[in-house]
Order: sequence, then structure tokens, then C-alpha cells
Amino acid sequence: MSTSNFLTIPLRRTDHIGLTPAISAYIEQSYDQHPGMFKNDIAELERLRNNVVNPEVRTSSATNLTRYFIQLTFLSSKFPADIKVNFVWYGTLGYATSASVSHNDLQFERANILYNLGAVYSQLGFEENRSTGDGLKRACQAFQVAAGCFEHLKQNVNPEMHMNPPDDMSASTLDVLMYLMLAQAQECFWQKAVLDNIKNSLVARLAHQVSDYYDQALNSAMRTAAIKSEWIHHLTCKKYHFEAAAQYRAASDCLSGGKYGEELARLKAAQDACAHALADAKYVAKAVAEDLKGLQAKLKSDYARAEKDNDMIYLAPVPATSALPAIKAASTVEALVPREVEKPMDALQEKYGPPLFAKLVPFAAHQAASIYVDRRDTLVHKLINAKMDVLTSQLHDFLTRLGLPGSLQALERPVGLPPSLAAHVEEIRASGGYGALQAAVEDVRNLSAVDSAIYSAVADVLHSERKDDDALRARHGTNNWRRAPSMEAGGELYKQLDKFGGIIKAAAESDEVVRGKFRESESTFRVLSRDLREIEDFLPKSAQVTGIDPEIELRSSELRQKMNEVSKVEYRRRKFIEDVKEKAKNDDVSELILQETARLERLDPLGKIEATQFEKLFTERLKMYDDDKKRVEDEADMQTGLQTDIELANMDFTATLSKSRGQTLSDRERALQALELGYFKYQELMSNLEEGRKFYNDFSRPLTQFQEECNDFVYSRHVEARELEGDIATQFDRLTLGRTESPLPAPRAQGLPPPVLSNNVWSPSHGIQFGRRT
Repeated sequence: MSTSNFLTIPLRRTDHIGLTPAISAYIEQSYDQHPGMFKNDIAELERLRNNVVNPEVRTSSATNLTRYFIQLTFLSSKFPADIKVNFVWYGTLGYATSASVSHNDLQFERANILYNLGAVYSQLGFEENRSTGDGLKRACQAFQVAAGCFEHLKQNVNPEMHMNPPDDMSASTLDVLMYLMLAQAQECFWQKAVLDNIKNSLVARLAHQVSDYYDQALNSAMRTAAIKSEWIHHLTCKKYHFEAAAQYRAASDCLSGGKYGEELARLKAAQDACAHALADAKYVAKAVAEDLKGLQAKLKSDYARAEKDNDMIYLAPVPATSALPAIKAASTVEALVPREVEKPMDALQEKYGPPLFAKLVPFAAHQAASIYVDRRDTLVHKLINAKMDVLTSQLHDFLTRLGLPGSLQALERPVGLPPSLAAHVEEIRASGGYGALQAAVEDVRNLSAVDSAIYSAVADVLHSERKDDDALRARHGTNNWRRAPSMEAGGELYKQLDKFGGIIKAAAESDEVVRGKFRESESTFRVLSRDLREIEDFLPKSAQVTGIDPEIELRSSELRQKMNEVSKVEYRRRKFIEDVKEKAKNDDVSELILQETARLERLDPLGKIEATQFEKLFTERLKMYDDDKKRVEDEADMQTGLQTDIELANMDFTATLSKSRGQTLSDRERALQALELGYFKYQELMSNLEEGRKFYNDFSRPLTQFQEECNDFVYSRHVEARELEGDIATQFDRLTLGRTESPLPAPRAQGLPPPVLSNNVWSPSHGIQFGRRT
């Protein structure tokens, strides 16, 4: 039997790519293991891929595709999706078949391999000798497996891709392919029933299900731009053809049961469906069109016979077509996902091993280490160090409101620098003073400008590509420009662009606050950066204070004791923060993660490890900082009591001092207080600016990586656009030459001896055959 009345799924094409240098470089850059350890694994992976480039239609091709798919699945547990390898694939459906799609995405590679596995099974079914019962069984099985591949691709693999699938792998397109394969599988079962002389009522139900599957494929085809008009005509023709076949078999069953009026009505319904099919017959393969003509001739002959018999003998009423009982469809096929595809890890262990890169620490473990570091640093910074800094800042604000320590220092040292202030000045000068602070401000400004420039360049590239795509779509029309709009194709990239934009905006606002604080106290920072003698000359002197009243001396001594406690608190907190930072710096969780990874791999040697599986480890490990968090709470309680004591002592001091306080003393207090406050602001700004430097240096890495991803996306879109324009131009040239749509010859299986019909005329003894027999 000629197989030209079936469609086969063409294979997607790909280019040879160099996996070895790319994967070696990625392991060296991203893992703590030397790529030389995996030289054989990389070579084997490259060999597996080369085996599936342009596969032939044979069982070994399905085996090669399956083996590579399984290894890719296992690879996904070791590597992230973006391993710096651009996998290039070409479409095979629709009109833009010369356009390539390139993505740095392991899941995109997996999707294409699974697509080709389904395509190979469709071609294996196509090649079977369907003139025999065994051939029909094998073809039916192959088509069901092909349907399973496309269903699994749609439901399980495509969602894992980090991009929208191309049109010929979209959900609607995969539905077309799945239902087409189910239709052809059901058609094989129907044909086997015909060969086995199964009763007409069951054959009718089988045929009706064939029609339903073709109808579902047709409906899905209307929702995608990837299906050519030739396929639309084929699906339409087959839908109505089998609707006619179902009614014909039901009519034959009516004849056997003496339902002569219903027989006539069903033959009429079959003729109507056949007429619908013939409307598309000039656009389909010759064999399909000739099948229809043979069926049409048989229906015409049977209808004439039945009408004559009923008019002259039976005189049975003929019901309207709409009043006929519906033929209940009987589905005997389903989408069969190959076990190796559905449970690739089991298959790897049983047959397709050994797993490649088994000794490579999974990427999830590296992710887990990074997640822990981020979580640890956040805890240390926000819940410990930052809270301690806030407490100290609140203490300084409290002292400033009381005029301390300026009022006390002015009394104790009417001339010269108080020792505590002198120590603060030396500390500022040792750290670089005003010049270092100014340089840090400029460093942060420059780093911000670099990151902002990268972001602006990325935004410009994406927006320019989107503008070009919109212009080309407007020029060629939506029907011709059959590819996803930029916002849809690069949806994840545009989301990341907005995210990065929000981060840069927030950072810029924070930078402006820091620069404002710098400008506000800039003159004080300049003074604090001078040598001690110049600062002494800057300070007003309290020359008129020739002696200190005993009561004032007593009150100042009490207040000085409290202020000394403040100094001890400040020193203790600085030491505490340094100790916590050192503790976090030495907190290396790598060994524990490796131990947990080994435990998880022992439990499930081929299972995919996720970063979330280390959550319990993180929780337990971070408990080592519980005492530090408690220390912050204790410091807050202690500070409340200290501030109360200082406030009471200061009230006594100021009440006694006010009796003998002069103008010069007040000026000196304010000057000393300004310098003390300037010291704390200097420390705060240097800390803020250091955080700013670290932020922009760290931020530049993901931003630069994002820029590379966007450039790759835009480049692939430009290449795709050029090829699509070339295809449109070719289509236009054909139209201008006056070429019209014509029937397409479909490929025929080789070496399949078809049975012969008498005079090439359809006979009921052969059932309803598709394709002319020669």
C-alpha cells in the first residue's frame, strides 16, 4: 500500500559546534575543579551530539537521540542552563525554514533533541509496510510514540527553557503534531480493522475517531503561524474524508440491519462530507485526492442502488441528516511517552550509562554556597553590625542634643585639644583625611557611571531591536512576518532590564544622600584633616576661666566618668563588629555542602540536586550567630540605662556651670562639639562609601553577563530577520512569476509491494483505501 497519504514530520537541522573548549572554559571559570578531570566526559558528550546531527531514518537514530537526550537531562543536574554554548537549530515547518535560532540554553538543546526523536518515530511509522497487519501494528506504535514525544516536549521540557520557544515548537504547533500523529495511529488501527473484516459498526466508530483527531490537529493549526497551507488542506481533506468513511460504514451496518431509510440518509451525509473534502483535493497529494475520487464513485453507486431499492421495495422514510443518531467515536490509541524520555534517570542507570560528569560537583552545590554567603552576610550586616551601628549613632545623637562632650571638654581644656579629640584627629589623618574621603566620593561616582553606561547600552540595544522588529512587521504585514514580537521573544530579558533599572535608580538615590552628607560637613572634614597645632589655633580659647569651682569640678568629674563609659562602649562595639566580620569571613560552609551533596547523591545517585535541599543545613549553620544577635539586644538595654545616667549627670553639671559660664566658653563648646560630631560623620561616610564601592564592583559582574545575553539575543534576532526577509522575498518572486499553489507529491516508502486492485477501482472487499495503487 502506498504511504503517500500520510504526513511525516521533518527533522530539525543543526550545525556542528565545539563543545570541548566551551565546556572546559566554563568548568574552569565556574567550578572549583580542573576541567582536565572531565576530558573524557566532554569528548564523549561531543561525540554523542555529533551522532545526532542530521540523523537518518532508522532505529539507531532514535537510539542515538535518546542516549543524548538522557545525558543532557543528567547534565542539567550538574550545570546551569546557560553554559556559554550557543546551540544553533533551524526550523522545518512553516515558510521561514532557513532561519536559524541560537540560544545559550541546555534546555533549548534538550527540546530540539526530543522534537527530532518524535520526528524520527513519525518517519519510522511512515516507512512501515502498511499493507500487512504486522506493518500496521508497527506503524501505529511508532506514531503513538511520536505523539508522546511531542506531548512530553510541550508539557515538561518547553517550560524549563529560559526563552519562549520558536513558532515551530510553540504549544499550538506541538498540539498539531501530536494530534496528527494520533490521527495517523488511529488510521492504522482502522485499516487493520478493515483488513480483519471487523463489523461495520465498529469500523465506523474507529473512522469517526480518526476524523476527530484530524479535526483537533486542524483547530490547533489555525492558532500557529508555523503550519503551511499545504498541511491545512491535508488536515481538512482527511477530516472530511474520514467523516465520510464513518458514515459509509454506518450505512453499511444499516443495510445489514434492514434500516433502509437510515442507510440512505447516511449515504447522503457521506456524500456531503466527501464533497467538503474534494474542495481541498486539488491542494493535496495525488494519492489522497484519488482516494477521495474512488470513495466518491462508490458512494454515488451505492446511493443510487439504495434509493432505487427503497423507492421500489422498502418505502422506508428517510430521516434528515441532522436527525441521525451520532456515531460514537472509539479511540484505540494514545500518546505514548517513551520510558527513557519519561524517566531518563532510570534509563541511564539501566541501559544508557555511565552518566557523564558524575564526579562534577553539581552546580546547585555552588549555588547553595553562594546562597549561604549572601544569607550569612545579610544576617551579619542587617541584624548584627547595622543594628549595632544604629545604636551607636543613636547614642551620638543623644550626646549631641546634650552638647556633649563639647561642654565638658571646653571646661577641662580651656586651651589646646582634648585628648579624645586629638586621638580622633590622628585616626582621621591616618586614614587619609579629607583627601581620602573626597577620592572615595569620586570613585563611587565613577563606578556608578560605568554601571549606568552598561545598563543604558543594554537598554538601547534592546529597544533598538524592538523598534526594528516593529518596523519590519509593519512593512511586511503580520501574516508574513511570522515570528514572535521582541517583547514576547525576549520576555525574560525585558523583565531583567526593568529589575536592573530599578536597582540602579535606588543606588543613585542612595549615592545622592551620601554626597549630600559630604557637602554638608565638608568644611569640618577639612579642619579635622589638618595637623594638631592648626586645629588648636582654629578653636576658641577660654582664657577667662582661671580656676574651677569645687562643685563644678565634682559635677564634671561625675559626668566625665559617664563619658568614659561611652568611650568604652564605643571601643567594645568596634571590636565586636570587627570580630563578627572576621567570624563571617572564616565561616566557610563549602565542606559541609560537599558532605551534604555526597549524602544526597548516595540517596539518589542520578537525581537532580536543587539548592533548596540545603535549607536545613543553612538554618543550623546560621545558629552560630544567635549569641551575636543576643549581644545586640543586650547592648540596647545597657544603652538605655547609660543614657539615663548621663542625662542626670549632665543636668547637675550644666546647672552648676551656668552660674559662671562665659561667651568664650560657649563658643569653644560649640567648636569642640562640631569637631567631635564631624569625626563620627567621617567614619559613617567612609563606611557608606566603602559599601558603595563594593556594591558597584559586585553589581558590574551580573550586569556585564546580562549585557552579553542581550547582545546574543539581538544578534540572533537580526540573523533571523535577515533570513525571514529572504524567505519573504523568495515567496514574492514566486507569486510574481505567476506560480499558483499546486498539489505536492508526497514521498513514498521504498520497496513496499502494494496489493493490486482490479482496474484501479475501489472495492468494498478491500475497505476504504487511501492512495492510488499502482
